[in-house]
Amino acid sequence: MKAELLAGVKHHLANDFDIEKHFTPKYRPWSQRIAFIPEGDLFNGVRDGKANVVTDEIERFVENGILLKSGDVLEADIIVTATGFHLCALGDVDFTVDGKHVDFADTVTFRGMMFTGLPNMVWVFGYFRASWTLRTDLVADFVCRLLNHMSARQAHKVEVALRPEDKDMQLLPFFDTDDFNPGYVMRGMHLMPKRGDKPEWAHTQDYWNEKDVFPKIDLDEATFHYG
Repeated sequence: MKAELLAGVKHHLANDFDIEKHFTPKYRPWSQRIAFIPEGDLFNGVRDGKANVVTDEIERFVENGILLKSGDVLEADIIVTATGFHLCALGDVDFTVDGKHVDFADTVTFRGMMFTGLPNMVWVFGYFRASWTLRTDLVADFVCRLLNHMSARQAHKVEVALRPEDKDMQLLPFFDTDDFNPGYVMRGMHLMPKRGDKPEWAHTQDYWNEKDVFPKIDLDEATFHYG
């Protein structure tokens, strides 16, 4: 995939353009987001001399533009900052249970939908590499099935909890950082729930697996506690 993407870039640029320096990121495709360029118009602008690409690190702002760590200065009339935002986990809502603040970093996720110690809540989180609504539909079907199951049991509360066999389970960051590692995720990982090293305690980006697994989740297994 990496070779195919770079071949597309090379197709639009002059043969002597340094693609390795300017258009070859350190991460694999989709480990961070990919920007789509319809019709290759950006590359055409670079090829025709209407735009220029500089790959470097910013040292600081100076009177006439940006000083780079290489010592070069990019002269600029207008500077647009377009990166560097910070993750806002669950909308910064202050969740409490029985008057006690919930720190999501202390919880463990059940299939990226529910969290230990937090009753009657399901989080809708979609896919990065496919339509967001594919997973939204799976989660919605799960919620409807869970609500019907609670009604049949005359339960008013449900939460997930680690089972005895999960006692020594290794806890890991919410995302597999070898698989997905944009800067805003890496900076905000300490705010996110934990995942376990077992499939049921992990958030995946695998629609082809989850479309078969989610409908078969046993709502009476020891993971679910009703009240």
